[in-house]
Amino acid sequence: MRLPSFLRKYFWDVSFDSLDSRNDSYFILERLLEYGDARAIQWVLSQYRDEELLRVIKTSPRLSAKTGHFWCCYYHLQEDELKCLQPPSHRRDSKYWNY
Repeated sequence: MRLPSFLRKYFWDVSFDSLDSRNDSYFILERLLEYGDARAIQWVLSQYRDEELLRVIKTSPRLSAKTGHFWCCYYHLQEDELKCLQPPSHRRDSKYWNY
């Protein structure tokens, strides 16, 4: 299913007309949860099941901490359930990595 035209501005770097709301759902949800305005989020909540949203919210490393905390509150999640709120696997202060 094609996306409504008012969402075009969120997909500036890809071919908007080739996006499919089902086949590309993870990418679409990731982008809209991070950058979407109230209208975009209303569309997301009306088009996707909570299970689909939670899969993206819990597993995406691309969501910001601000976005992660918002959805933690919205869905009453624990911070340790979200990948975006976990410390990175590499540490800058490691004695083995100087960069």
